[in-house]
Amino acid sequence: MGRLVRIHVLHTNDVHSHFDQMPRIATVLRRMRRELEAAGDAVFVLDGGDHVDRMHPVTEGTRGWANVDVLNASGYDVVTIGNNEGITLPHEWLERLYAGARFDVALANLRDARTGERPPWAKPVVVREAGGVRVAFIGVTAPYPTYYNLLGWHVEEPEGVLAEQVRVWRERADLVVVLSHLGLGQDEELARSLSGVDLIVGAHTHHVLARGHAVGDTLIVQCGRGGGLVGHVRLVYDRDARRVVAREARCLPVVDEVPDAAVAEVIARREREADAVLSEPVAALAQPLPVSWERESPLANLLAAGLRRWVQADVALVNAGTLLAPLVAGPVTRRQLLAACPHPINPCRLTLTGEALRIILEDSLRDERIRAPIRGFGFRGRVHGWMCVDGLTVEYDPTAPEGSRIVRIIGDEGPLDPRREYRVATLDMFTFGPHFPLFHYGRDVRYCLPEFLRDVLQETLQWPEAVAASHRRRWVTVCRAT
Repeated sequence: MGRLVRIHVLHTNDVHSHFDQMPRIATVLRRMRRELEAAGDAVFVLDGGDHVDRMHPVTEGTRGWANVDVLNASGYDVVTIGNNEGITLPHEWLERLYAGARFDVALANLRDARTGERPPWAKPVVVREAGGVRVAFIGVTAPYPTYYNLLGWHVEEPEGVLAEQVRVWRERADLVVVLSHLGLGQDEELARSLSGVDLIVGAHTHHVLARGHAVGDTLIVQCGRGGGLVGHVRLVYDRDARRVVAREARCLPVVDEVPDAAVAEVIARREREADAVLSEPVAALAQPLPVSWERESPLANLLAAGLRRWVQADVALVNAGTLLAPLVAGPVTRRQLLAACPHPINPCRLTLTGEALRIILEDSLRDERIRAPIRGFGFRGRVHGWMCVDGLTVEYDPTAPEGSRIVRIIGDEGPLDPRREYRVATLDMFTFGPHFPLFHYGRDVRYCLPEFLRDVLQETLQWPEAVAASHRRRWVTVCRAT
């Protein structure tokens, strides 16, 4: 056995259920594994999480099992989970997701909240040996404690967990590889603070590190979002010196690859199963429910009414850009609801003063706000859109200057009291992002899991009074007296 051992890591991250790319990814993985192993080199295939995304019908209709089938068929060795596996899947879905996995799930910072034990499908460390070199793969995912707790999990802060695992496995293994769904910034901090990590296979922030990013003795890699790239890391390990003596990284585009037939067939089979599930009617409409991003519209009004009822609030605010397609008259299927509202966004309730509500609604009338793009925070649409409401009637003058268009706001109990506190139903993403800072400072925030907005919409479609009332205008144009 030679002194120098060549080890290759092929990796993906944040594929987000881009099933169109998966057969091409598989082609690259199979070809490179075959060629490299034929040359006597060791190969490991890894995924950094967020392979699952419930906006895709095949994932939604199979509860993510289609993704696991693809990982199996593509020859992955070790994966970790991202927030899309961890906090968008109900507890029972995630418990069963990896039951048929032929790969290992490395995950050191998640436990069952009820038992305190790690889930049986997760290993804090996965150890593999190649060419006499022992490699320890440690997986960690981004901590969202409020969400994980509501779903029945306990997520630990990754820094302490990693420090302990690296301390142990630096002595027991030749190479330490971290599968990190934490994001580039945190990966850099880990590389600076933890001694003994050879490679961090990153994810979460969707960076493309075309040649990798070295921080001290640690190489950090990541290859974007959506499965358009496969990462390739080459490590040369000196068995006598017990260290890596050469390393390089690159990202390989898959766009021109011929799709792998076996993986394409796996997807096609699961697509048929998903179609049967999503074709199930869940409601029927006597008349269509249109949606507009530029003005008040019935479908967004209906979602606002449903959210208000769901979380038992005084008022509700929903941006119309959340809804991507109208609902037509006739049977409404699960597929139609998914197309209309694909986001992994949860209902939320918080407490705001009447004055804060007025400021938010005034801000929402700005043309720039209506057209503003939203990225991240679970949002899968394009723009913010009109702010639709329930429990309020807003009188406004569209000819007035921006910032002073609202004339009067009337609630169920009379004019909005600027000093009174109101329970407000809205989208969880507003409490995280910069879109409306006053949401971020709301009190008594309550997130409702595991339901998504489309689950609320499905239930509200069974409420004839709300469907009928959704056509009633809540924004009323008036002209100020001069």
